[in-house]
Amino acid sequence: MTINSAKRVVIVGAGLSGLVAALTLQTSGYHVTLLERRQQVGGLCGTFFREGYEFVIACNDFGIGLNRLLVELGVPFDFEHKKSSVFYQGEWFNAAPDWKMLKQLRREWISISSLLWGVLKQQLPNRKPISIETFVDRYARPGKVNDLAKIVAYFMGVGPYDLKTSFFGLESQYDYGYTKMSCPRGGPQALSNAIVSRFQEQGGTLCLGTSYVGHTSEGEHHMVSVLKDGSGWELETDYIINSSEQTALYPKNTKRGLPLSMLCMAVDAKLPYPENTHTLTYYEPEISRWFRNLDQGEAPEHFGFHVFKNELAGNPKGTYTLNAYFYLPRGVNSLDDNSRDYYRGYLLDKLEEMLPGLKQYLRYTELLTPDDFAGLHGLSSRVMPFITAGPKPSITTNDPTLFRAGHTVYPPGEHAGAAALSGQLVAKAIMTS
Repeated sequence: MTINSAKRVVIVGAGLSGLVAALTLQTSGYHVTLLERRQQVGGLCGTFFREGYEFVIACNDFGIGLNRLLVELGVPFDFEHKKSSVFYQGEWFNAAPDWKMLKQLRREWISISSLLWGVLKQQLPNRKPISIETFVDRYARPGKVNDLAKIVAYFMGVGPYDLKTSFFGLESQYDYGYTKMSCPRGGPQALSNAIVSRFQEQGGTLCLGTSYVGHTSEGEHHMVSVLKDGSGWELETDYIINSSEQTALYPKNTKRGLPLSMLCMAVDAKLPYPENTHTLTYYEPEISRWFRNLDQGEAPEHFGFHVFKNELAGNPKGTYTLNAYFYLPRGVNSLDDNSRDYYRGYLLDKLEEMLPGLKQYLRYTELLTPDDFAGLHGLSSRVMPFITAGPKPSITTNDPTLFRAGHTVYPPGEHAGAAALSGQLVAKAIMTS
């Protein structure tokens, strides 16, 4: 079967970048066919069911930059603005620095003052980026301030020695808006579904369960080979956007981020969860030490993790679900039963400190390793796919009709905001080509 029409675009992958690119182009007069090998859209921005309970796959909070982008695209969707809290040595801190945090840390005012002075110096012209670890250790003595200043590295899934100070400039440069976190009402799958519904309303074509096999070029056009349920056919198109992970664009020795593991929990709704709060982080002291242990393939005695509440319509009445994300040592992507029990026990003990009564109201648990995650979703659970100091690969190629999108290519930033912006930028590149 061959499809012919003017200004045709085939997009490979219906993750957030593919969805944004598809809707942007479709509303601009292009005929877009969106291919997705899975049976649902959203990629990491989705949900799944286990034993009748609904859980978030990965993406769960966003910057307000995505809110503004959806308004531009005509997608009506509601977000909640919630805070994130950090549990550190038995004390709660706001994840975003505020006056309350400064009051809590007043005994370490020398480190705070020194660190603020360092931030000002780092912004001077011609200052080269350095690692977060080097920067913080230079200006703050070991202790609470030192640890809390490095937490951004944990949130990005890397050690503080692998994240550069230039990371902080991305927020204002690309208007991601992560200083004000937004949580989609109904969860990330509802968000992804809203985008694809708008896309289809505009006449776009969605092909679920359809894999991209490859393409050939015929003059000014491309023939895209696809496969669904064992049957193959071709689509003729003018442009192709590939939003899948662009592993081949990175040198083979490029360091990869650690993949996340997760503990899925269903609890009775009687379990109190902090109001107006999304993410709770159990933050173990000396992240430079314990994350380096993980990075080197060693299991530290204590390690940090984070958990958030899922308020999803698919859960049985009187319950809600929780996702707890943590990292296994590098190279450990599966666990035997004894190891699963150990990690489940560790997480539940620490969670009980953060959410008293959790064990009493617990109805269901399941631990998913990186291999389990990949088997369930056909996706990688890495927050930061590649750790590199250089620029990310371009969204353009040597062929002006072939493009890339997603969070493994431009713009910088390893989060949903960067993926969405990537989709918008590649659409604009086609529109102006």
